[in-house]
Amino acid sequence: MTRKLLMVLVSVLVIAGLVLAGCAPKAAPPEEEEEAAPPAEEEEEEEEASAPEVEVIKWDVQAIWPAGFMSYVSCEDVINRINIASGGRLEITLFPSGAIVPAYDILDAVDSGALDGEVSGISAQFGNFATAMFFDKYPAGPNVLEIYTWLYHGGGLELWQELYDMNDINMHVVGPIGCSQAENFGWFPKKITSLKDFKGLKFRTQGTWGDVLTALGCSVVTMPGGEVYESAQRGVIDAFEYSTPAVDMSAGFHEIMPVMMEPGIHAPIALYDFIVNGDRWNELPDDLKVLVELGCQAGATWVLTDTDYQDIYAFKDLMDYGTEVGVLPDEVVAEIVVIANGIWDEMAAEDPFFAEVLKSQRDFLRDYRALNSLKQPDPALLNWPQ
Repeated sequence: MTRKLLMVLVSVLVIAGLVLAGCAPKAAPPEEEEEAAPPAEEEEEEEEASAPEVEVIKWDVQAIWPAGFMSYVSCEDVINRINIASGGRLEITLFPSGAIVPAYDILDAVDSGALDGEVSGISAQFGNFATAMFFDKYPAGPNVLEIYTWLYHGGGLELWQELYDMNDINMHVVGPIGCSQAENFGWFPKKITSLKDFKGLKFRTQGTWGDVLTALGCSVVTMPGGEVYESAQRGVIDAFEYSTPAVDMSAGFHEIMPVMMEPGIHAPIALYDFIVNGDRWNELPDDLKVLVELGCQAGATWVLTDTDYQDIYAFKDLMDYGTEVGVLPDEVVAEIVVIANGIWDEMAAEDPFFAEVLKSQRDFLRDYRALNSLKQPDPALLNWPQ
């Protein structure tokens, strides 16, 4: 083979090798290391056991007043605040007079459990218990600060509870939920200028004031507040007493009687109380018992000051309306005090418990007034700016 031919053959073989190498499949790249599988997630912890549902205690409570009366609105506000403060554990629903039971059947309804409680005035129970007068309003009785102090600190609440216990009445006395200062003496067709003007009047009232009016020659008529307006309008009654300027104006009494008499010697206060069925009270947890008690104590102050404030401007509105204001002569007021205390002494002679409560309150008032007459001068006797 010639040298030239050999060179050509070698070249052909080299080219063929290169071609074959280019056509060969590429080698697979080295496998990447498989990522380590993430660690199996731990099974979610079992959901925490849901908190047990809070027991909601529900009370149906009826008031002595119709829904539109200022007293009802004020006490309803206190009840709503107690509900809020309980964090949803207590739901007290306040119903107006007559919504569940007739107005003067409240005592029996709470005693039996048909109602869980009442917001009322124990003055509505004077016909059942003469001693009830000492825990609310009565002629020539204590003023607001005096009654609060006696009830909270002078044994008054304990005596009030004893009154129900000794008569086997299943009710717990929480205490005042509100109060007003002295009521209007009453609404009349004309001014009272002497004791003779009482004779023959068909006078709407309740409680021990009725005994005094009877002694003065009136014919006493008892009826719930919600019936007073229509009864006076129709002539069923000639005159009546109810509450303070703001409350009376909210009831529209100025529309049917021209004369409002003062001062309210017959009712130096009007106490609004909160009474609960004994079984319902005993079922209440201790912390909610304290909450209800403190709520009512706060309400007693709030309602009092709210009523005082509204009375100021209601009185001005009554004057603007044309209501005539009469003031009882001093001799009429003095005679009322004498007649009233004579009746209390007679009742005490016949009823040992009445005598016990009367003595408790009289002793307290003697000591209370002895100090306060010294340390708190009457603003009317001082040269206060006008």
